[in-house]
Amino acid sequence: MKYVFTLLLLSGFTAYSQDTTYNHFSVNAEFGLNNPIYPTSPGYDAATLNLFHVGLGFRYAINTKFGLRLGLGYDNFRDGPGSRYFSSEYYRASLEGVANLGNIMDFQSWTRRIGLLFHMGGGYSVLNGALINPDHIMHAIIGLTPQIRLSEHFSLYVDGTVIGNIYQDYTYDLQAPNNGRGVDGYLINVSLGLEYYIGRRAQHADWVFVPDKNYEIESLKQRVERLEQQQRDDDGDGVANWLDEEPGTPAGAMVDTKGRTMAPRDSDGDNIPDDVDDCPFEKGSPAMKGCPERTGNISPNSSNATIALIEQSEVKFATDKADISPSFRQMLKGIATVMKDNPSYKLHITGHADDRASEEYNMTLSQQRADAAKAYLIEQGISGDRLTTEAKGETQLKNPLRTVEARAENRRVQFDVR
Repeated sequence: MKYVFTLLLLSGFTAYSQDTTYNHFSVNAEFGLNNPIYPTSPGYDAATLNLFHVGLGFRYAINTKFGLRLGLGYDNFRDGPGSRYFSSEYYRASLEGVANLGNIMDFQSWTRRIGLLFHMGGGYSVLNGALINPDHIMHAIIGLTPQIRLSEHFSLYVDGTVIGNIYQDYTYDLQAPNNGRGVDGYLINVSLGLEYYIGRRAQHADWVFVPDKNYEIESLKQRVERLEQQQRDDDGDGVANWLDEEPGTPAGAMVDTKGRTMAPRDSDGDNIPDDVDDCPFEKGSPAMKGCPERTGNISPNSSNATIALIEQSEVKFATDKADISPSFRQMLKGIATVMKDNPSYKLHITGHADDRASEEYNMTLSQQRADAAKAYLIEQGISGDRLTTEAKGETQLKNPLRTVEARAENRRVQFDVR
């Protein structure tokens, strides 16, 4: 037994380093029953569960799995049913190694309130009574201690301990000498106790969970799987399942931030939803895909009124787009007709953007819009030599307000006859 005890202590000191992030010290007090199993004299016997036993202990946790304990105990033995009367006392002091089986077996990975300690060691004891001089005894001790954590500083425990006395010279009833050698007396204690954890840290070593690498990897896998499950969007409405209050919305349906179906927006009130309206801020007809009818019949004469009409014309664009909407093509065809009938005319095309992107990006986008208008006029037969383009980006906003309607006015191409 002494070799096992030595191995337990050495493993505690060498296999694990001390940690100062948790409390190491604790004291305990217990009260319970005893049963002096052997030896007793003929005609004498103690009760199977005999009051009383009391104990005190002081424990130092080397780390979360191993520690040392100094234990003090007192037992009073009395005659049981059918036995002759006797009374004796037993005092003991023990030094024990303690193994935290709860942490060793990873109890804390599934509960933070149930623990289990194993303790083993040896010490000095005295058997005393009125009939003899004190009997000085060496003993070995081994026990198991289930724990329930009550708070940061207290736990309740039940302890079962077996004590083996070495060279016990008298029977427990003190009526006869005991001539055995080696371990020649046995005692069982069953106790209910309260342990108090000393220190300023939030936790004692008994309740600190140190997961191994495999546990951490598995825990991370489970967290990733939960996150992936939460981020799924089964109905494809752009709202993750865990936020989606209406998980079965049809494909393409407009939804709010909680995945609930919204009525289609119709900014210009022409009963054509914005998502299918080529001119969402100008009332139009279904035949023109939501755009107003463009007459396009700019008179092909060279009057000042005609030039003014061209210079008042604008091509509007959707957000972040540079392609010519079908509703503006008829107007561009009218401008091309005037240019054909007046070969001396040259046309300067200026592109603009709203203010929602960087200046550099808006400058590029406005140039693309001017180039798109130029390309369409070239398709209508106007020589590119007669067409020049310029980008203004967001530097010449037609409407400085930051509303949806104002920004729609700013996404435009304008013309200047020269």
